[in-house]
Amino acid sequence: MPLERELQTYNDSLPQLLGHAGKFVLIHGDSVDGFFDAYADALRAGYAIAPEGQFLVKRIAHVEQVAFFTRDLVFECRQ
Repeated sequence: MPLERELQTYNDSLPQLLGHAGKFVLIHGDSVDGFFDAYADALRAGYAIAPEGQFLVKRIAHVEQVAFFTRDLVFECRQ
């Protein structure tokens, strides 16, 4: 699974990461490589250290926000 190692690193490190709640963390493999105020800054740093694109940028949060999307949505125009 893509990013499995990085997600495991995030989950294993979460108690320490929560001291930076609200910031974006950059994880490459087993390494936490920095904390950023902006997603774009973390992404830029990620491509600098891992040009192949195998890294994770994730907002650190006490409670995980879950988003669910489906392709089976059908919207009808109500008049």
